[in-house]
Amino acid sequence: MTATVRVVASPQNAAVKRARALERDRPLRERERTYLAWGVHLALEALACRAPLRQAFVGPRLAEARAGADLLRRLHAAGVPVVPVTTRVLDSIIEGCGDQGILLLAVRPQSDLAAILGFPSSLVLAAYGVQDPGNLGSILRSARALGADGLVALEGSADPFGSRAVRAAMGTQFTLPAASATTTAFLREAEAARLQLVAADPAGDETPTGIDLARPTVLLLGNEGAGLSQEILHAAHRRVRIPMAPGVSSLNVHAAAAALLYETARQRGFTFVNSPGA
Repeated sequence: MTATVRVVASPQNAAVKRARALERDRPLRERERTYLAWGVHLALEALACRAPLRQAFVGPRLAEARAGADLLRRLHAAGVPVVPVTTRVLDSIIEGCGDQGILLLAVRPQSDLAAILGFPSSLVLAAYGVQDPGNLGSILRSARALGADGLVALEGSADPFGSRAVRAAMGTQFTLPAASATTTAFLREAEAARLQLVAADPAGDETPTGIDLARPTVLLLGNEGAGLSQEILHAAHRRVRIPMAPGVSSLNVHAAAAALLYETARQRGFTFVNSPGA
């Protein structure tokens, strides 16, 4: 006789309430070292990277996905506790994830600031006041694609492990170290590591092609509107502006990050020897 699988239909279920609390509470995510990732693609990425997973909530829409049955089999094979739920319950945790039919509770890696900035790291991004999690996630994705070794989120930035940032990064958090830190701690560690600090500054007097980005470098990116703080600008060794057509005053912060990352990769001959997984 086949045992009946109980499907959780109430948003007030204890496990569902805990997942919802993790979605809404950044300090709780940090304390419990747990973050949320939803969607078939992210689930496949997590399994491919063997990312440690605490739990999976699975809804009826997963069965409609082409990879759904195989994904469920692999979750069971990996020993991930699977909780069958309704689409309504999934949407009560994160609006919209019910359509994908799967939500994961993943273990947040312990990424130490000193380790991210230390040897053998050669290219790190630091985001100050980047408030939009979609921007931060997109920066993470481009950073991984173009050979960065890690990202540091400074004051005012979105949580790099918030679900919207994780979604925009398309699984980058499974492989690229990321940490949050104060500006004071970051500048102290960067100085100890003797990293070149290159600030993206629309008022900068240099362009990316005019400086040596092949040496160990931190690319500093600022708030979508206000840019970098004066403390960071004063600490920067170089301030670079990205040349733009007349009448254009600024770029989206992710576009600026991608431009700087590409020029850095070009100067390094598109060799990504230090990138995660290389």
